Amino acid sequence: MTRAAVLFLLTAACGGTTVYSGAPPGRVPPGYADRWHSAFLFGAIPVDATYDLDRLCPEGWAEVRLVPDEFTTLLGLFTLFVYSPTRLTVVCAAPPGSGPPTLPELRGAQP
Repeated sequence: MTRAAVLFLLTAACGGTTVYSGAPPGRVPPGYADRWHSAFLFGAIPVDATYDLDRLCPEGWAEVRLVPDEFTTLLGLFTLFVYSPTRLTVVCAAPPGSGPPTLPELRGAQP
């Protein structure tokens, strides 16, 4: 195997995908931080059913991330990326009117 082919196989699954809705980020639904997401053929054919974002995030969603980690990349490499799992994170939109988080005031701080 040539060096270029080895380099390609080692870096083929290093990139992730993040989709933003434009809404301000809020909470992550329970069980949807770095959730295992199975797929085949470099991620082109998902195994898992679709995710009901309306149920997970009633106020709307802010971002959805699909990112490989070291273990999922190694597993994909072991199967020659026929099986290509990644980690899924769903971030819900902040409720309207919640604004940015406020910092606690420091005692004795001078304005």
